[in-house]
Amino acid sequence: MTTMTESVVDPEALNLREGRFGTCFNGQTFQVDALTSLGDRQYATYVDHEGRVCVARRRWPDGAWQHIAFDDHVIDHDDVHNVPVIGVCPADGTVHLAFDHHVSPLHYRVSRPGVATSPDGVEWSEALFGAITSELVDGAPLERLTYPNFVTMPDGALQLYYRLGSSGDGDTHVAEYRPGQGGWTMLGAFVSGRGRFAGSDSRNAYHNGFDYDAAGRLHTTWVWRESPDLRTNHDLQYAYSDDRGRTWRNNDGAPIGVTDQDPLWLGSPGVTVRPIAYGWGMMNQLTQTVDTRGRLHVVLWQQPPDASAPSADMSTWRYVHHWRDEHGGWHQRQLPCFGRKPSVVADGDDNLVLVFTKPADPDYHGTESGGPLHVVTASSADHWGSWREVYRSSESYVGEPRIDRHRWQDSAVLSVYAQQAPVSPGTPSPLRVVDLDLGAPT
Repeated sequence: MTTMTESVVDPEALNLREGRFGTCFNGQTFQVDALTSLGDRQYATYVDHEGRVCVARRRWPDGAWQHIAFDDHVIDHDDVHNVPVIGVCPADGTVHLAFDHHVSPLHYRVSRPGVATSPDGVEWSEALFGAITSELVDGAPLERLTYPNFVTMPDGALQLYYRLGSSGDGDTHVAEYRPGQGGWTMLGAFVSGRGRFAGSDSRNAYHNGFDYDAAGRLHTTWVWRESPDLRTNHDLQYAYSDDRGRTWRNNDGAPIGVTDQDPLWLGSPGVTVRPIAYGWGMMNQLTQTVDTRGRLHVVLWQQPPDASAPSADMSTWRYVHHWRDEHGGWHQRQLPCFGRKPSVVADGDDNLVLVFTKPADPDYHGTESGGPLHVVTASSADHWGSWREVYRSSESYVGEPRIDRHRWQDSAVLSVYAQQAPVSPGTPSPLRVVDLDLGAPT
């Protein structure tokens, strides 16, 4: 059985009339995280109809949303890469925000300590947060930054993953925040764009996520992009780290990289785990999760593996589930459903849950048609061979829904952040959080 409650974070969140990469700043798969929780408080970041970066909180599950809208930085362009993201550090209760990046200087601000660990003791206001800065470490400004991604570590510290450089020519970096050890430390690059492939001398990694498993192992997957052209995506890569991102191993456990000294690259042995041909047709920055047994699950949106020819037409692409078993073997299966870029999580019994929107036209470049929010599940009992729909919204949504992974892990309630399609292009619309109690897949 599926039960649902719903709240409105902001009744007038921003929509663009049209944009190069879509019309919605509030919901993109690379927006990790837009919605997160610590204890009984849930936090959301978004862009309001005036272009202001906002952060809101509520007492979960049904408290009223409280809002802060920052007036010192306004997003006034049409590039929805430039989403806001939020991280909450359990170690000291700081709330971290990064926003408005696409090959840009870092825009970062942080709250004072204790805001999230003692929420009843603070008035939710702009005064809790410091000024915007381009530095995590004093004297070391970050430039040409894209896709900041906060990750909570198993010990309560916080990491930030990000790209420095441009599409087709960039490296992936990591920094770490430890309040008892002076705050941020720049660990450096761990994926390099160097090497030659198909006439290209540089590339970048588009990551599907960074996930710690129950044993503390960090997993990441990515595809390579040779140029700004979407058609140059190719190959599924995988690496893991047992020391919090300092050293990296391939699928067979062989050491293949050291952060800041010998980053992973195109020629790292064993890093490709699923060949997907250059030009075949594949989206970047999809979704991954790790289950209780340490098995990694990736859902890509790609031209089907058994298609007769490559295709750049998104309407021919389908979801393909790639997963790694306990022995390092990789498997793949095409799913019976598809839509825009999805988000996947695993429950305590290793069943999978996939959330996505299904617009009439999957190509979101320029304008977005919007579509229903779908939730489908698959049981681990048959190795995720059968998928069933457990929820479909009556409302239409734009963008790509985000999941509060911390709330999911803590309470097994699926909190989905999604923006309702506007009544007319470019008009504000409600940003909602839909809470679903799914029960167990059958």
